[in-house]
Amino acid sequence: MAPGVKRALLAAIACALAIAPLAFLAYSFGPFGRLDLRVMLHFEQDSGPIHALAAVLVNLGDLTSLLVFLAVACAIGLRYGRRREVLAAIVVVAGANLTTQLLKTTLEHARHKAFEHGIELPWPDSFPSGHTTAAASIAVALLLVAPAAHRTAAAVAGVAITGAVGFSVVILGWHYPSDVLGGLLVVGAWGFAALAWLRIRAGRDRAPSTREHRRPSHLAVSTD
Repeated sequence: MAPGVKRALLAAIACALAIAPLAFLAYSFGPFGRLDLRVMLHFEQDSGPIHALAAVLVNLGDLTSLLVFLAVACAIGLRYGRRREVLAAIVVVAGANLTTQLLKTTLEHARHKAFEHGIELPWPDSFPSGHTTAAASIAVALLLVAPAAHRTAAAVAGVAITGAVGFSVVILGWHYPSDVLGGLLVVGAWGFAALAWLRIRAGRDRAPSTREHRRPSHLAVSTD
């Protein structure tokens, strides 16, 4: 197995395996859960301009934005002839968001009692964050479809979208920080898996050309 493929697969496995212990810490480990809550409450209490801005930016992670961004990513990929990368991007976006919805249903559980804090807490099915998953999956899609010359710009745009949505859902009190991290891990698992597949396919594409280059040399030796 090529080193690049191995690293991508190991990263995908690490992200996937990290989801379970993160959920355990958020749901069952008191000190972590209390810290999670305190961080969210610290940001959620701000009702000024930052809160208003978050209410706008969070829409970057809703379903409509997800579909629009995915369409743009596919158009970019097709424009540069990166059909395989477009397929990988679609799989990452669909797989990551479906996985998050499945985890939400499976792990649904109220972590804190609202009456103890006097405010409205995130929903019991807040882990992982769906909005963060949507934004991060688009960031990965942009990275996959962008040609090398435009990859830095794609990375900056992806980080900006993901950061804006991730911070917004915490500021609005929709999610705990652990929910945001959970969404990032889901996307990371799918993204690195897609990268591994692309590298495998690229390696197979190069193999025939290598054999073709060797064949004339071999024939020349045999002829002599």
